[in-house]
Amino acid sequence: MERVEVGLVGLGTVGSGFFELMSQNGNHFASKMGSSVEIVRVAEIDTVRAQKIVPKELLVDDYRRVIEDDEIRVVVEMVGGTTVAYDIIRAAIEAGKHVITANKALLALKGAELFALARNKQVELKFEAAVGGGIPIIKVVRESLVGNRIDKVMGILNGTSNYILTQMSEKQLPFEEALKQAQTAGFAEADPSLDVGGGDAAHKICLLASFAFGGWVDYRRILCEGITSVTPGEIEFAASAGFAIKLIASAMRVDGKPSVTVFPALVPDRHPLASVRNEVNAVYLECDFLGPALFLGRGAGAKATASSVASDLGDLVQSLVLHARRGGYPFDPSRELDLHPDQEMEYRLFFHFITENRPGIWAAVTGCLAENGINIESVHQKWEDRSKPSDLYVLVDEAKVGQASKALREASAESGISTQSRFYRILPL
Repeated sequence: MERVEVGLVGLGTVGSGFFELMSQNGNHFASKMGSSVEIVRVAEIDTVRAQKIVPKELLVDDYRRVIEDDEIRVVVEMVGGTTVAYDIIRAAIEAGKHVITANKALLALKGAELFALARNKQVELKFEAAVGGGIPIIKVVRESLVGNRIDKVMGILNGTSNYILTQMSEKQLPFEEALKQAQTAGFAEADPSLDVGGGDAAHKICLLASFAFGGWVDYRRILCEGITSVTPGEIEFAASAGFAIKLIASAMRVDGKPSVTVFPALVPDRHPLASVRNEVNAVYLECDFLGPALFLGRGAGAKATASSVASDLGDLVQSLVLHARRGGYPFDPSRELDLHPDQEMEYRLFFHFITENRPGIWAAVTGCLAENGINIESVHQKWEDRSKPSDLYVLVDEAKVGQASKALREASAESGISTQSRFYRILPL
């Protein structure tokens, strides 16, 4: 029986979960593929802590000892970050080793370079665990839908933000309190800015868009908005109007170009993404032949992520032992895609104007909307205390984002209308 030797670098939450999975279920590779798969070396700086998890004889404190081991054919990088992890992955590829990673931030930043290098070295760089945790969405996009044209990839790709919005919706909590609950539950980091600011979702949707549309999408060029300004009042009004507010990462074809965005949106109650709760992730696809499809699962956590890492390892074992290469690179990482401008996109919209309580405010708001060609569907005013600003909620017909931005700027310049006023896009069914 052929043996595939694996080196693991990094023994944090996900690295430990993967080691546990291989310890318990590593024999599945032998029974399913006729090959023995074994982690033969683990690199971890904190070897004292690591000895509680990994046998001492497997441990080293320098990742280069994994890279330099000629018997190791697969390197699993679980260090995280964008500095040392980059050195590890690049060195492993240069050494002719296949690499598995869950590092979406690094791939979003350096992916074009690393994927091109892997292609040149004729090795694979696999990253199923980087997007959607345990949901096998990368494999679906790269392999299962190879005969389809993917027109839309849309989803809830950040469990932290979804957990916070769920708590705000179901328990009427303000953002800050819901965030504290997420941190206590272990779903949010001490510094949650990458999650609640939309950056994590942006990394993931750009990776998905790159493989769905065949060229590189740079996350630094897309619209990215977070959830820090969402209020319980907005969530309450949205629910009364038949919507849930979700942080939506989206990539779709518009006039021959991909439109790639991350923003909080009003999702109709009947949309499959509206009922996705707490830390769960979901990806909704639309294809020309398959049609719509929804993929739902745990988006984070040691076990869910370890499951996706093991899936990548299984593909590599097939490639190495059965000589059945899978999961090639259906995109050119050197070709950066030209994006459709967000300001030209059209949506139904929800405006939240924060205003003083005095005559003429409604006229100023409706006048700015009318002057920018925006037709009002309905208006609702929340007014609980005459001494405080009121909330004016306005639903409008489809309009271009550029029109809405201009109308909002003009309205916010009017006396008595706060510059904290904003609008949200409404997803179509």
